[in-house]
Amino acid sequence: MDRTFAYRIGFLGEPASSIPFQYISPVEWSIDNIARLKALGFNTIQIHVAWGPRPGDEPLNLEDIVELTSELQARYPQPVPLRCDPSPERRAARRQAMHDRIGLCRKAGLRTLFHFGAPFNAHVTYGDNPPNCIMDDKVIVRYELLLETFAREFPGVDDILVYTYDQDAWLCNEFGECPRCRGVPLHARLVPFLERLAGAWQRLNPGGRMWWEPWELSAGQVLMCVEHVNPSGFGLMVHSNIAEVMSTLPVDRWLKNTAALAQERGIPVVVEYFLGAGSEELEPFVHLAHPLVILRALRAIAAVPGVVGIKEYYGLAPDREDPNLRAASLFFADPKISDEQALQTLAEKYEKAAGGMVDFWRLASAGMELFPWDLSWFMREIGRSRPDHSLSAAMLRGQQCHTPSWFSTRHAIFMKTDDAQPDPWMLEDVQLRCQMAADRWGQALELGRLLEPSLPASPRKDFRDNLADLAGLRRRALAYACHLRETNLAGILRRLEEGGQPFPSRIVEELGEVLTADQDNCRSESLEWSEIQQAIELFQQDPRRFLKLYFLEELDRQSKGVFSVTSR
Repeated sequence: MDRTFAYRIGFLGEPASSIPFQYISPVEWSIDNIARLKALGFNTIQIHVAWGPRPGDEPLNLEDIVELTSELQARYPQPVPLRCDPSPERRAARRQAMHDRIGLCRKAGLRTLFHFGAPFNAHVTYGDNPPNCIMDDKVIVRYELLLETFAREFPGVDDILVYTYDQDAWLCNEFGECPRCRGVPLHARLVPFLERLAGAWQRLNPGGRMWWEPWELSAGQVLMCVEHVNPSGFGLMVHSNIAEVMSTLPVDRWLKNTAALAQERGIPVVVEYFLGAGSEELEPFVHLAHPLVILRALRAIAAVPGVVGIKEYYGLAPDREDPNLRAASLFFADPKISDEQALQTLAEKYEKAAGGMVDFWRLASAGMELFPWDLSWFMREIGRSRPDHSLSAAMLRGQQCHTPSWFSTRHAIFMKTDDAQPDPWMLEDVQLRCQMAADRWGQALELGRLLEPSLPASPRKDFRDNLADLAGLRRRALAYACHLRETNLAGILRRLEEGGQPFPSRIVEELGEVLTADQDNCRSESLEWSEIQQAIELFQQDPRRFLKLYFLEELDRQSKGVFSVTSR
């Protein structure tokens, strides 16, 4: 395809997705780092991280950095308490940071984007019937006034990106209790709200555009909004599939349909994707390199008619060696670049280790593509899962939030959106794919450790961090594979016992081998796991007694945290 993306949007910093007000790794907003993004091919900068847990108390809603006059506040009140630090000192600091970053982008000749959720409604407090209802004209007027204040006080912002679900911007449920919204389809309520905001931004900034992120909506709701909204000054900024931004599942039927309909109506579409080493899927591992995954995804995204841009979804750290980000840059410059050309170019800085690095990246990329990211939303943040998993029967934990998308179309992407005990075949499916991914990552680690001493000094430290994260990732894949296989083997033996049949020696031997491999895998992370030692000793002494105590189905206690997907 003879084109690159017209919009290439990046930003700095890697957030902690599930820890409020923290970063995994903050990145300095400096002229050097902005220049690095520009050199990589980015032409627009989102001037803050804008992540739900508000890393570093960065703004997430307009109210976090602008406020109406006391007279207007009295007429158009905001009834929802802010979730940022509301002190005057912190508001001033947030405002100053935005002004400073706008100045850096202007100096570098880059466009700017400000991202916010509207209307601000803290879902954790109000649920599906929030106080800021978009059928209330006072709410719409308040946001028009907030935009006027924002445009006046932050004149260097070119475009805005508006979320209308999540990002603390929840909407009423038409099947809920709101007297205005009950029975009114979402598109009939949301389109007028979006048009009022887009119209206000056009008047305030004729050279800018309002982008809309239809997050947490069903496929049908998104498509109906796209079909009915006024295209003037309006754009779509969408996740890379209906379920999530996912490294290895970048384009689905929903994205194709949305982009095609938008193209018919003259609405530009930008797709959000993970362009660097850090991502919500891999968090807190932010040094992993799988450049072929990035290249293949960008090709798939660019091939969708109607897509005109790409946006980093998580955050970037251009001040360290990141083959993923450099691969994205190569694609920006030459969308026709082949896998082999890209790998050879990426490897040049590794000098005499270049050939080995190409093989390393092939293996690391293959592991990413084989791993079952499609199992559940809770496969994300895999670095927070525990190798010392529970010793009850493995489950496969599924996410299910009360949003239109979770209760409809996301089932098309994720295998599990509930906590029901899966069939053994599903347990086996996930086990086999985890094992295959771990095998590739293991091969990559062996090669990487051989290569490390011959690397030039410049990329060696970052590569060492890459190996450490890759070892952690592999351990978690192996822990899942072991737990799932242990559960199925124990289940086979338990059924044999119930039928009064003897235990085949091969099954007993395999279960013993898997338990030992599981223990060794956990030891490689220097974790003490006394429970599995006790289980192994009992299994060796009395397998039948072992079956009465271990790998039994229990209630989900989330004993190892929600991101340990197989543990109860």
